[in-house]
Amino acid sequence: MSRRRALAAGLVALLLLPLAVAVRIGWQPVARPDRSADDRAHDLVRSSGSLLSATRALTHFGDPLVVTVLAVVGAVACWLLGRRRDAVYLLAVRLVAVVLGYALKEAVGRARPSLPQPVAHAGGYSFPSGHALGAAALYTSVAVVLSGVVARRWRPLLVAVAVVVPLAVATTRVLLGVHFPSDVAAGLVLGWAIALLGRSAELAEEPAGDSAPEIEPAR
Repeated sequence: MSRRRALAAGLVALLLLPLAVAVRIGWQPVARPDRSADDRAHDLVRSSGSLLSATRALTHFGDPLVVTVLAVVGAVACWLLGRRRDAVYLLAVRLVAVVLGYALKEAVGRARPSLPQPVAHAGGYSFPSGHALGAAALYTSVAVVLSGVVARRWRPLLVAVAVVVPLAVATTRVLLGVHFPSDVAAGLVLGWAIALLGRSAELAEEPAGDSAPEIEPAR
């Protein structure tokens, strides 16, 4: 692992591990703002039928089945186009996201929010948000792959998609009352880190023969 990747991994651990511990032990400086934010979000979404409808629609962009299918479709397309490293990268990012998300949920064991007259229900543990994690990992990995084939002027748009779509999904999970803000924050950070560190590792291990051949100067 290069020094840069080791530093990046260390920063992710620095952000996530203390938060996971704080959530696991029910540390009030985290738990109180979480509950308060969820209560306000619940009141907001219950007061607007249009907001609730939009929230229920947008949250599907992070559904585990949706992001898994998109990752597989993207990988198949890359494979057929001869971009096999990209295909493996997309599938690996999705697999790592699923495994790490499940492991953290089991390790922390946080119950989901309990709200009066809930507008949505979800099973399993709450921390981290699987929707936020999956969306951040998928849309970032797709943006990374596409950035290598599109013109440079389109790259800011790809970055925007990799940031805005996961943030929108994360927001819907809080509005629907199935996650606390710290759940979605952890999911976003972990998802973005998996996609970016995964690409960094792939490029670092790329054989020298995969690079474009040098053109000899004319004599």
